[in-house]
Formats: sequence, C-alpha cells, structure tokens
Amino acid sequence: MYNNDQNPLPTASLIEELTDDELANYMGGTGYINPARQEIPGNSGTLNAPGLQNNANFYLDPNGSKRFISDRHVKEVVAEVDVQAILLGIANLPITSWKYKNQDETIRHIGPMAQDFAAIFNCGESDRFINTVDANGVALAAIQALYQKLQAQDLEINSLSQQISEIKQHLLIKSQ
Repeated sequence: MYNNDQNPLPTASLIEELTDDELANYMGGTGYINPARQEIPGNSGTLNAPGLQNNANFYLDPNGSKRFISDRHVKEVVAEVDVQAILLGIANLPITSWKYKNQDETIRHIGPMAQDFAAIFNCGESDRFINTVDANGVALAAIQALYQKLQAQDLEINSLSQQISEIKQHLLIKSQ
C-alpha cells in the first residue's frame, strides 16, 4: 500500500496491510484468509472465503476448479505484446528457491520475486505480488516466442538440408 505521495507504507505484515478483497485480487482471487471457515455460495459452488461472491472476475465450478474471467468484452486498452521481449525477460528473471518466513523449514517454493517480475514485465497492481493472470500471460507469451524460434530454425534446417543435398548431388556428378 502507498501513501498519498506514492511511497510504500512500512508495515510488519502484508496480511495486516491488505483488506480481504485486496489480498484476493492480488492473489488472483484465491488468497483469502478465513479463520472462521465461513461457507459462501460462489458463482457455481460453495467457497470458504468471505467476499468472493461479489468478485466478478472469479468463478468456482462445482468440481472446485477456479476460473478467472478473461472475456474480451470486460477488457479495454488491449495491446499486443512483444513475445520475444517477454522471452528475453524470462531469461533475465532471477528464479530462486525460498520459503515464507512463517512456514516450516521443510517447505520450499520456486519462483521469481514479485519486485523482479514487476520490474521486467511492468504488469500488475503492485511490485509485491504476482497476479496469476500475469504469470499465465507471461508463460503463454514465452511459449509463443519459443514456437516462433522453432519455426524459424526448422526453415533454416530445411534450407541447409536442401543445400547439402544439392552439393552432394553436384559432387557425385562431378566425380563420375
């Protein structure tokens, strides 16, 4: 959270700093803390999280899978991304192994730091969280970039193979 001068406010804990709605939004709608284990009817199921019944971007189907709205009709200021730049960003993104301070020593996670992710990809509401939709978007953009690179390499390999075949044919004719 920031003060009116857009400077970060110092706090002891992110949980104390954020409302449930803010926390859920930063976590892609799945990060509510609910010590009372309240059951709330969701869009298509029951959730143990207060407030999600009013989250228009999150759906829970009866089998429990989470769905985040991505309909083009709820979006604006849509712009293409440079998938090759995204791939380069991933190549430069530090990926580390770590544990949360309040977790058991045996629990480990792997991933980037939110500050690095925000600095490289310039997306999301904060440099302290990685929104699920942004992480998915970066991963899909990188897959597209890799596919483009593979297609270009396939064309080059085919061209070189053809040239080698022509050279072999030429040498075979010349040697006879």
